[in-house]
Amino acid sequence: MINTRHRIDFDPEKCVGCQLCYKSCFVDVIRWDAVNRKPVFKYVEDCEHCFYCQSVCRRDAIRVIPDYESEHLLQSFPQYR
Repeated sequence: MINTRHRIDFDPEKCVGCQLCYKSCFVDVIRWDAVNRKPVFKYVEDCEHCFYCQSVCRRDAIRVIPDYESEHLLQSFPQYR
């Protein structure tokens, strides 16, 4: 298991349920809760930090916060270990 502290901050009060974040997530980290009409952030450790969900959110309800010291980001760069 990869040790990471990646976070995605989400403000449900700002969310209008447009599903743009859900549709933009190509790694399936963001799922859709049809009952509450809000995104659900599953498997945050798999986030590729493309920031696309954050950039398409018209209400600034999402903020991607990568853990730059995590094993996941360092695994390709041994000089930073």
